[in-house]
Amino acid sequence: MTIAEIRGKISQTGQNLSERMEDLLTSDILGCMRYVPPQSALIPFLQTARSLHGNILMIPGKVLRVHWSFWPWLKLSGRIPCEPDVIIGLETEDNHIHLILIEAKYYSGLSSEENERAEPNDQLARELDNLDAVSTAALGWNPRLDIASRKLLFITQHMGMPRKLIAQSLAEYQRKRNKQGDIYWTSWRFLQPILEENLKQENSSQSIAVMKDMLQLVLRKGLSVFRGIDTITTRFNIPQFYIIPRRVYAWSMIPAPIRVTFKYEVRENGSK
Repeated sequence: MTIAEIRGKISQTGQNLSERMEDLLTSDILGCMRYVPPQSALIPFLQTARSLHGNILMIPGKVLRVHWSFWPWLKLSGRIPCEPDVIIGLETEDNHIHLILIEAKYYSGLSSEENERAEPNDQLARELDNLDAVSTAALGWNPRLDIASRKLLFITQHMGMPRKLIAQSLAEYQRKRNKQGDIYWTSWRFLQPILEENLKQENSSQSIAVMKDMLQLVLRKGLSVFRGIDTITTRFNIPQFYIIPRRVYAWSMIPAPIRVTFKYEVRENGSK
């Protein structure tokens, strides 16, 4: 049973399954990451993220524990409620925790756009607004944890950053809250090389099994990256005629040329 089904994202009859494919993808991939060491999948995947302003999603030194909250309902004072896909808490030393709110898409676009309300309503702007005020207690975590940073990560299946979309979300947030924000982006496609490389170094049989399932899923969905053409190592058995072109051609069945001569005689009457 996936987390998407536990959280009611898929009906018991499966009738809304086609509408929830991104919820299922989020559940399968990020849900699996809970069962492998964070350094094997989660951390390197997060490190592929970049912001519209060119910032790298920095991961704190040593992650002691990862907290997860799938589809939390955030209803905070003075803000339009929202339900992000996941909020991850990276707990580090000195009781610090780093929040990463994740909004994941597969084929669909944003669920809401800017309107005339005073509060941000665009989906990413609304989530950025709630992220700014959420507490660990609201997520069901230890309230004594000190939030050291807050970041919003937008995951899509694109090969390149949807810059215009992110810029529109940031523009509404900055205009209505009068403060700067930043949105990070990465692609589901960047996970494939991470899994392939780390599978070579993983020793735990349980982690290997989970990571292989994750890799098989992203490949099945076509979420891969083009990494060039492999070097040809196999020799082709091509007939010699095609390898060394002939320079002399002969047609032995054609007979030797025949010389033809004509003899002219001039008669007395001038005829030939």
